[in-house]
Amino acid sequence: MSKLPAPDETGTGAGGSVGAAALIEALSRRFRGPLLRFFEKRIGRHDEIEDLVQEVFVRLADGGKIESIERLEAYLFTTAANLLRDRQRRLAARASEAHESYDEELHGSARETHSPERALLGAQAIQQLVAALYELPERTRTVWILYHLQDLPHAEIAHQLRIAISTIEKHLGRASAHLLKRIDRPT
Repeated sequence: MSKLPAPDETGTGAGGSVGAAALIEALSRRFRGPLLRFFEKRIGRHDEIEDLVQEVFVRLADGGKIESIERLEAYLFTTAANLLRDRQRRLAARASEAHESYDEELHGSARETHSPERALLGAQAIQQLVAALYELPERTRTVWILYHLQDLPHAEIAHQLRIAISTIEKHLGRASAHLLKRIDRPT
């Protein structure tokens, strides 16, 4: 079981209360290396690891009750595991790993695909999407727009709107279900 860092580790001195910022700084010094290794073993992409470690501490700070957490090490690594699950869901939803580069021989020329009929169908699809979005409650619509059109991560949306990340996920699920029902999809 991890205990809170000793007062001398946080710089608060004996008898002083441990401040959340000092505690997070002490935890960062102590657990940054293990968290880096945790993420590196699981994803191996070095360009994302630093961001994920930072996000662990951002979530810890956003909780607001850091002094009341009894098992900080378990909490940190549970948060890290949750971040990995969120990342996997995001990758699966966006199918970023399945992207295929444009090859004119495989895809044909651009002129063949931009017919007036296709342009009209595209415009109608956009009108359907906009109409369906306006049927959503304002907060749900805002979350959907921030995530899908402005490409903001859940944590940033939660910070901007001052709501929990789980609430963001519920709004996105509600919006997706509604949009799938309302928008005609070609068969």
